Amino acid sequence: MKANVERFQALRGVLEQQILGQREVIPSVVDTLLDGELGLTGAGRPKGSFLFLGPTGVGKTELTVAFTRHLFGDEHLVRFDMSEYQNQESVGILLGHSEHETGLVARRLREVGGKGTVLLDEIEKAHPRVLDLLLQMLDAARLTMANGETVDFSECYLVCTSNIAGAAILDVRHSVRATLVRFVEAQAQAALRPEIFARFQVVSVFDRLGYDDQLAIARHLLEREIREQSERTGIEIDYDAGLIAHLTGEGYHPRLGARPMRRCIERFVRQALRERLLKGQTEGICLQPPSLTSAA
Repeated sequence: MKANVERFQALRGVLEQQILGQREVIPSVVDTLLDGELGLTGAGRPKGSFLFLGPTGVGKTELTVAFTRHLFGDEHLVRFDMSEYQNQESVGILLGHSEHETGLVARRLREVGGKGTVLLDEIEKAHPRVLDLLLQMLDAARLTMANGETVDFSECYLVCTSNIAGAAILDVRHSVRATLVRFVEAQAQAALRPEIFARFQVVSVFDRLGYDDQLAIARHLLEREIREQSERTGIEIDYDAGLIAHLTGEGYHPRLGARPMRRCIERFVRQALRERLLKGQTEGICLQPPSLTSAA
């Protein structure tokens, strides 16, 4: 129990370290997670339910991955991309088409032992019948498969992400956050139906990432990639201070947010290491932006 308490106490710090630029969001998420882990939530409901709203690439999915990893381990994340469930036949895939078939939901929950996080990405793209299933999950933490099997979500957190009004968040330059939050929540309530919206315990509106946030994310991702590659290759890796701004400019996209940044950083670091290793060079390396490399 002591180890669990220490893990719970560390939760907020871990999330604030990994999810940058979203300090307004994390406190309410952490409070709900701790209620769930400490047994303070009511019976017959998911341990916690979250609706994460905001533009692409600002940390909605990353926050879900981070808290699941910290509380349960990566293998306890069950993810459904709702863009794949846009027609009525999707219900048969999720629940099973007949009494002789086990639905996808039951199979996926069985893989994680019925415990962890269920993530429904881009929920606004789901067919209305799929949203009816979501309502049952939020309301009673149960779904009945076509074969009669009942799937229990009472040991799970349920997270839905949505880009509803994401473009509006990106376009706004000067607005009080409370005003923007009310606007985005109103848009989500209209799109998802009020009865669904009202059943989420936490509705969080993620901010657009400012330039300082972008720089911090680039630094975080770069240092993580450097740490992992140093462990793999045994090569000591450092970087020039100007590299952060370069990678931010290359990896941040106005509409996709920080999502492309990880791949951009991976390519940059691995290319430098690949060239070194192919030459048989294993001494330390200092990564520099291309302008400095060219000048040298």
